[in-house]
Amino acid sequence: MKKLKKMTDEALMMAVAEGDLDKATVLFERYQLKIYNFFLYFLRDEQTSEDLTQNVFFRLLKYRKSYRIEQSFKAWIYQIARNLKADYFRKNK
Repeated sequence: MKKLKKMTDEALMMAVAEGDLDKATVLFERYQLKIYNFFLYFLRDEQTSEDLTQNVFFRLLKYRKSYRIEQSFKAWIYQIARNLKADYFRKNK
């Protein structure tokens, strides 16, 4: 487990993209609270923020093959979060 903690986000995501889905757990642990707080800041709704956070990680798995190592993982996951936020506001005008 110590090795996983030392791996970069990008290396972990490449492993996930290549099918090692267990490494997504480490990314979840690193980013879940940050993503949740991102949504909470804009929505001021704990339940919706939790739901959207979970959806970010579902999309991470769904679109894992679109990730490229030259991308910053943090920028990539926050783009997923921004897209979900935009979708949420579009559906809930």
